[in-house]
Amino acid sequence: MSTEKDRAPLSTEVSPQRHPADGSAQVQAAAAEERLTIGERLSARYRIERELGEGGMGVVYLVTDEQVVGETFAVKVLKEGLDPQALELLREEVRKTRKLTHPNIVDVHSVNVDGKKLYVLMEYLEGKSLNALLDEEFGRGMAFSHAWPIIEDVGAALGYAHDHNVIHSDLKPANIFLTTSGKTKLLDFGIARVSRGPLLHQRSGPLALTPAYASCEMLQGKEADARDDIYSFACVIYEMLCGKRPFGEVTALEAREAGARVPPIGVLTREQNAVLAQALAFDRKGRTTSVEELLVGLADKKPRARPIALLTGAIIAAMAALGVIFWALDKPWISRHSIVVQSVATEAQQAAARTAATPNGAAFNPPPHSIAVLPFVNMSGDASQQYFSDGLTEELLNSLSRINELQVAARTSSFSFQGEHPDIATVAHKLNVASVLEGSVRRSRHTIRVTAQLNNGVTGFNLWSQTYDRDLGDVLKLQTEIAAAVAGALKITLLGDVAERIELGGTRSPAAFDAYLRGSKAFSSTHGVSSLQSAITEYTEAIRLDPSYALAFAGRSLARSGYATEFATGPAIREFFDKAQADAREALKLAPELAEGHLALASYFNRGALDFTHANETYERAVVLAPGNAEVLADSGRFAVTMGRFDAGLAAGRRAVALDPLGPRSRYVLGQALYLARRDKEAVAAFGEVISLEPDNKGAYGLRGLAYYGLGDFQNARSSCETKPDYWASQWCLAVTNDKLGQHDDAEAMLKKLQAAYGDAAPVEYATIYAQWGDTAKALEWLTTAMRLRNQDLVYVKVDPLLDPLRKEPRFQAIERALKFPN
Repeated sequence: MSTEKDRAPLSTEVSPQRHPADGSAQVQAAAAEERLTIGERLSARYRIERELGEGGMGVVYLVTDEQVVGETFAVKVLKEGLDPQALELLREEVRKTRKLTHPNIVDVHSVNVDGKKLYVLMEYLEGKSLNALLDEEFGRGMAFSHAWPIIEDVGAALGYAHDHNVIHSDLKPANIFLTTSGKTKLLDFGIARVSRGPLLHQRSGPLALTPAYASCEMLQGKEADARDDIYSFACVIYEMLCGKRPFGEVTALEAREAGARVPPIGVLTREQNAVLAQALAFDRKGRTTSVEELLVGLADKKPRARPIALLTGAIIAAMAALGVIFWALDKPWISRHSIVVQSVATEAQQAAARTAATPNGAAFNPPPHSIAVLPFVNMSGDASQQYFSDGLTEELLNSLSRINELQVAARTSSFSFQGEHPDIATVAHKLNVASVLEGSVRRSRHTIRVTAQLNNGVTGFNLWSQTYDRDLGDVLKLQTEIAAAVAGALKITLLGDVAERIELGGTRSPAAFDAYLRGSKAFSSTHGVSSLQSAITEYTEAIRLDPSYALAFAGRSLARSGYATEFATGPAIREFFDKAQADAREALKLAPELAEGHLALASYFNRGALDFTHANETYERAVVLAPGNAEVLADSGRFAVTMGRFDAGLAAGRRAVALDPLGPRSRYVLGQALYLARRDKEAVAAFGEVISLEPDNKGAYGLRGLAYYGLGDFQNARSSCETKPDYWASQWCLAVTNDKLGQHDDAEAMLKKLQAAYGDAAPVEYATIYAQWGDTAKALEWLTTAMRLRNQDLVYVKVDPLLDPLRKEPRFQAIERALKFPN
């Protein structure tokens, strides 16, 4: 890909041609003497590996963390003396910056002091600053179509910061970084802002910022606000497009005194030049008030950014044949010193690229038409809107999963990265996908902006991106537009009308869609009693607003079945199951090909009606309609195992895990299926993986204990179950394990705890305990009670290993016949 010497890591280097150094020769000499050397340590922890660059405020180094193997960071060591009062100010600025969790803002970890050295610990990136890129490649400026993606990314970061009341105060090309993975990152929030106070003994005022990009107000030492960042941003945009600063080498104050005007740029229309000139107004009152306003004005007549139309047939054919992304063709502006991607590559070069992208050196060969959809970032500045961005992500994920030719990573795995900012290669390797879709959502009162970007998982480079500005009422069309565009960019051969398939079971009511998203958010959370109740309430509201909303009926059906299984008691169990059936049938009446509707009906047949023949048919139909849906595969696979179809069921379960490698639920269901299939050793391993992903998963400890029990390893069985002793599955496990260990009194105590908590609601579990104790009469008595109550756990009777002592009993065989398990 690129050699070590070709890499230009996170740096605030200042090009002498662009930014003459501030300060006297004496200051520069002193700074040189204070430079850190390779091998030197900061705070006895961070080892200096090499110098990355130097800016007006400090020197940046690459360091390794000697306390955490493999961790590397960039540190910016400030050049001059430290005022104790300013240290707290700087730490406060960094605390504010850490809250800016945005893909286009560099992660800043902490401010630290080592003797007289003050340094900022931050994310280490590889790539080039915009400043270096302009120096090396574009003395005459970039084409608008090439500059626009960078402008959009910086604008998104800056707008997000302003929404959170954070001002950058030193926006310039040196603080804009383009990574080798194709992302634009904004650096150095807050450092210059604090430095204009008492941070440095020998500096104050304008010297602590970059005059060429500073507004009049900043040069006058006034408190900065968002409009000053907009002025600096406009200076950067101007320079990107024509290679020169708006007022040459003079400052804004000098230009204002001289009565200067902003020269128009030839690549922009008259309207666009007027928009840029307003952002460069000398007086705040006349300046553009928001980043969004500036971007909208500049985008008015721009060519579509990185359009799919540019994917000509020849490029697509080459892409499909070679298995490489055309990123270098789409972004010809990237420095030849950063990375070289040829339009035609040999098989050996492709293999080398795949191997280089794999941390352990093994070849990385994900399925070519596979994708993960990362949670879209909520940029609304309002945490209460998180459900909306999450919900839109889930709907887009579900839309893509309806394309049979596309393998889509499941929600739980994709959402495991929420709140993090992993690089694309990390996501691709962990989820085994060839492509990663990420984006952001900014929702205001009546409008919405959604930005989506598709990246290649092998190289990390961008394949396609687009920004959508819509009225809120048009949001319903967005998932179709984005999904179709992604499918086109991946060159999926679609069967039938993709738009019709994506919109299956949807609504045209924005209010109903909003309620549905809230219901889905509640349903996908902890599945506690309150979350299921909230989900049912929100789905009901969606149905009230749109009585033809099939997806809402399917969602409410699954929520009602879950409530009946987990929390309802007495007559309420039958009431919730009956309502779940009615909802599932209504969903299928409205949308007969809706996989979610078939899954909901199958769930009712399986647990609510104990109608295993119809459950089998309905699960199979759901799999045909959604072969890439991990939830459908996991549930249908577990059902197949309970019917004795071990090979088919375990294959479906493993397929679900492949689609959901970071999701504990898919592994939990697979572990349960392995245990029922008497693959106890594999079940122990599967539950161990669940626990590593979700250490507080109580059920995994109890069922792992039962798997150990199946292996005859009673000590490990008890140890596992005693980890979460108050959970029902652990008590069930301890009731049989303690008996085998000769501690029958303890075993009986566990059974009594279960019965006190669940009464007649767990008759099948009681039957298994008595069967293992050798009390056949009581075991059969509890199974008879389960039949009378039509208990949902009777689904396990055919294969549960704990019931094996009863299988030759005529009464047990009669119960099996009465349950009518399909052959």
